[in-house]
Amino acid sequence: MKDSLSANDLDAWARRPSTSLRRERFGLVRAGVEIIAPSPVVDYVAWYTEGFFARGASPARARLFIHDVDPDLIGSVKDARLTPPLRRAVLPTSPDAVCFVDDTHSTVHLFLAAATRDEPMLVAVRILRALLLRALIGDGCPFFHAACFTLRGVGVALIGRRTAGKTTLLLHSLDSLGAVLVGNDKFALVQDADSDAEDALGFPIQIGIRAGSVLALGDGPLRTSLMRRWSQRFGSVEAHRDDLETRLGIRPQELAAAADSTVIPQCRLGLAIEPYVDPDAVTPRLERLSDDERRTLWTHNLLRGPAEVFPQQAVLAGPASEAEWRIPQVPAYRLIQPPAAGPLTSRVIEDLVCRVSVDG
Repeated sequence: MKDSLSANDLDAWARRPSTSLRRERFGLVRAGVEIIAPSPVVDYVAWYTEGFFARGASPARARLFIHDVDPDLIGSVKDARLTPPLRRAVLPTSPDAVCFVDDTHSTVHLFLAAATRDEPMLVAVRILRALLLRALIGDGCPFFHAACFTLRGVGVALIGRRTAGKTTLLLHSLDSLGAVLVGNDKFALVQDADSDAEDALGFPIQIGIRAGSVLALGDGPLRTSLMRRWSQRFGSVEAHRDDLETRLGIRPQELAAAADSTVIPQCRLGLAIEPYVDPDAVTPRLERLSDDERRTLWTHNLLRGPAEVFPQQAVLAGPASEAEWRIPQVPAYRLIQPPAAGPLTSRVIEDLVCRVSVDG
């Protein structure tokens, strides 16, 4: 490895005859990223993003080189002097990775020791996802901290403050209503090119599930699967019933499969629900939000810029967007429910979706 590195040096190094790399394009409707990486890394990315990112379907807006480096050489790569336009990008959650960015050519070079092991390959997924999110932000697409699923063809956003019960409500909807998963952590809002309709874009982001959400489920395959995973990772689920910090991480595709459902990358938004647990409530009920309340709800959950949309990889961000963020115009409801309302809440949601579907 040379003492100094240029963008041309890195491109040439990746293409050297001794290197066996595959090229693959992953993306969304609006943007794609070309990956140049060892075959096992490409296969892992394809597996992890299955159902969310299509292969070869979108124009490439950026390139991601994955360099598999001997662990003994990582130090020299990290210390190399860079020539413009290359810059270093320090990834807070991946201290062993070395990341160089060429903003001029929208190219990222990621150096990983033992790149074909699970943890380094997951880093590659995170970088790919961040590059796609960056492209959407650059196009002026707003992001919201909200879960999303579809039921009877209606896209439902679950939006509200932290610990409001979004994940619990999502699990109930998957488990007892046959809902289809779009996302649990965030989604981007995109406007249909031929109409005023608004679509939510989901992303392959690991879902964090608290013990209380698992215990709120009724007996069935989903509860059994999550209980088993929890006990293998943390021990007794009951011991963590009131623990708001410990979460079981699960790939969204695996969560959907455990509920005998699936994932889709995009849906037409039809309504929004704000979960609200009221200890004094006897049965779940819905309150339609006024226009001002609806705007406030979405605005409070708007993720403003890369530092909030993909905080651990925000160093990869391009120039800040000057777009004026818009909020969804779909009707919004506050779902007031007693603790552990479970099946009753599911029926209220189903009735609401049926009404919206008929009205639509």
